[in-house]
Amino acid sequence: MLINEQISKYRPQIMGIAAIGILLVHSKGIVGWSPMTEKLFGYGGIGVYVFVFLSAIGLFHSLKSRGGYSKPEFYKRRVMRLITPYCMIAGTWYGLLDLLIERNPALFLYDISTLSFWLEHKGAWYVAMLIPVYLLFPYFFDWTEKKNRDLRVLGCLVLVFISGFACNAIMPKFYEHLSQVISSVIVYLVGFYYAGFEDKTNRSGILLSGISCLVYIVKAVTPLKNIEFVSNFSFAMLGIPIAFISAWCINAIKSKFLNSVLSFFGKYSLEMYLCNIFMIQAMTVFHGIDFFKSIGDAHGYVTYVSVVISGCVMSAVYGKISALLSKRFSKW
Repeated sequence: MLINEQISKYRPQIMGIAAIGILLVHSKGIVGWSPMTEKLFGYGGIGVYVFVFLSAIGLFHSLKSRGGYSKPEFYKRRVMRLITPYCMIAGTWYGLLDLLIERNPALFLYDISTLSFWLEHKGAWYVAMLIPVYLLFPYFFDWTEKKNRDLRVLGCLVLVFISGFACNAIMPKFYEHLSQVISSVIVYLVGFYYAGFEDKTNRSGILLSGISCLVYIVKAVTPLKNIEFVSNFSFAMLGIPIAFISAWCINAIKSKFLNSVLSFFGKYSLEMYLCNIFMIQAMTVFHGIDFFKSIGDAHGYVTYVSVVISGCVMSAVYGKISALLSKRFSKW
């Protein structure tokens, strides 16, 4: 089986691996890991860029395979998959915090609209980034498909590189605020470019993975590691080889149990990400971390396990409610 076919077949499981990575990296704020373990789990943050890479490939093939597609239908599907679960989960947390406790409806709208991220770097940055990406994607797809697809995509990639590098050099604070978004756009464009190849071998996937790893290694052993933009985008690019390697490993292992576990995490990956970040915020706001420490959880292990387990349960519940709402919404 070709690697691009493995990516398509095992997409839910790869998303599950990425989701687990994100759960690990988020543990750093609660669990007192050793320095080596904390550094290792820090690589779990690459999971977000695995999401981004797979999303770009999926969106491209979704529109390409349909031939003629409807923009309203595209946006309706994105609302069902992104906005519906986000509004339910974020609405629960911000409703509790901003409406019931702060009694401030304007603050609720400010937070749930993701404006709080763009102006203050608060909330779910991944969702805040996806909204404009989804809004622009059909128009970008149409523009690149008209003519000179490769040239136009690569031109946009170069433009983002130059803009990110210049922003880092001229406005470092502003770049720091948008660094994850800029790195995600780079990976999105690379994923979109890769998706357009009709490769009957594994050559393009291996080459892209090799380039991504080489960029990271060169950064790590040279003074380039001192340039924040280079450090960030090279880290994000590791999401590409991890996606390919994960697909290959899952295909080689062929474990029904492992596939089932990873599929669960992958199916509710967005809900899991959102529940996790908002539950961590809740543990901080309501002094849950201090409470667990007072009853003997000095290192935070029990605290974070409780966050993960309750987050998984809530993700499944919100996911099923979201699916029911989406079914009704799809009939409109």
